[in-house]
Amino acid sequence: MPVSGVLEQLLNYWQDLPRESGASIPARRSLQLIELHELLPRISLMKRRDRFDVQVSMIGTSTPDLWQTPMPGFNAFDLTSPDLYENTARLYDAVLMQPSGAHLVESVYRHSGRDAEVASLYLPLADRDGAPVYIVGCSVYRKRPSYGRINDRLMLDHQKVSSVEFIDLGYGKPIVQFERPKRRPRPEAENRWWDRFMPTKPRPSKNTWLDA
Repeated sequence: MPVSGVLEQLLNYWQDLPRESGASIPARRSLQLIELHELLPRISLMKRRDRFDVQVSMIGTSTPDLWQTPMPGFNAFDLTSPDLYENTARLYDAVLMQPSGAHLVESVYRHSGRDAEVASLYLPLADRDGAPVYIVGCSVYRKRPSYGRINDRLMLDHQKVSSVEFIDLGYGKPIVQFERPKRRPRPEAENRWWDRFMPTKPRPSKNTWLDA
């Protein structure tokens, strides 16, 4: 199994959810948030309304403190770079339409100056009509896949994704061809960055003070 710790707990919970009338994936309404307990700070729930319109309908209880802004109703693509729209949409397609699970590992920058690896798991859910439109996700620091630390990687970013592995949920693994994003040019450093801190008017020379 490619996942462990908290992510494995979510996968096992998803697999135990009831299916209605032989459905391939469980319905959103079968998800009982009260049963997730300690997972809640790390859980996100998104609903795809269109290919590039994926609305955040619920997000972890820790997120308001991390983001400093309300997230429900937000389009996840608003936090995605335009050159990564297509790859992100293809990933959502694979999760919902195969259906399959997606296990991602990405490097994120921390304020301490050291990068950390975050692992995320995304699983499909159906609406009341059986259409696969919901995605439940969970993210944890890879070195500590437990309850100790919270991170804000509850939605896909893909800036520094190091691996994507699909999980067979009983319908095979999708074959997805991702596009290679264009390399972004690095901003040029200012030759004289200290000029920003200098006075705008020239300071009087030593001789000027003496002449006075």
